[in-house]
Amino acid sequence: MWTKPIVEIRVEEYTRGTLPRYLAAQKALALPLQERIIGTPMAYYTSLVGRINCAIQLWGYESVAAYAEQRAAVEADPDWAAYRDATQDITRFTTTRLTRQVMFDGADEGAAQARAKPVVDFRVYHIHNNRMGTFLDTSAEFALPVMMRNIGAPIGYFQTIVGNLNEITHLWGYDSLGDMEARRDKRNADPDWRAYLDASDGIYHRQETQVLRKIAL
Repeated sequence: MWTKPIVEIRVEEYTRGTLPRYLAAQKALALPLQERIIGTPMAYYTSLVGRINCAIQLWGYESVAAYAEQRAAVEADPDWAAYRDATQDITRFTTTRLTRQVMFDGADEGAAQARAKPVVDFRVYHIHNNRMGTFLDTSAEFALPVMMRNIGAPIGYFQTIVGNLNEITHLWGYDSLGDMEARRDKRNADPDWRAYLDASDGIYHRQETQVLRKIAL
């Protein structure tokens, strides 16, 4: 699934205290149906830090047309109606966006290990209009080498194509919150990180981050 070019980032916010029921409904109803029609999900996460009471799902597709066709098939299936009924008092709302995977040279080395890690830094950057190309070039030249050296390979980089445009989402895996703190401190002390901060000044206007926990259904 990680090789597919189009990735849906789907966020479902659930009512406080209902996570066990939400996950049970996902496992019993939603996941089997979606696996039958869409395929194996790329990842399931729940939020630990930042916007909480959220489940984040990543699904891969061969194209935007494939997304439209497969999602329509899911929503037309009686099992999806059963899932919606079962979660009517659990799921508060759902947001989704379609993204295109950004493939940087060499960034897939070690990606499988990163994707297996239990803690994930989920970062969203809002890029100034007409600066996306500059951001990607700056990331490839300055940010990625120092990140690979101090943190490891990214789980993935995704550029929004349907939803909030001028938006990049990137994910990084860690063994624990302590591991994240230690690796980020090491990165921040690297002189090349200062070079990236200087090179990227004025390219993006807002950053958002959550810390997620990987879950297995």
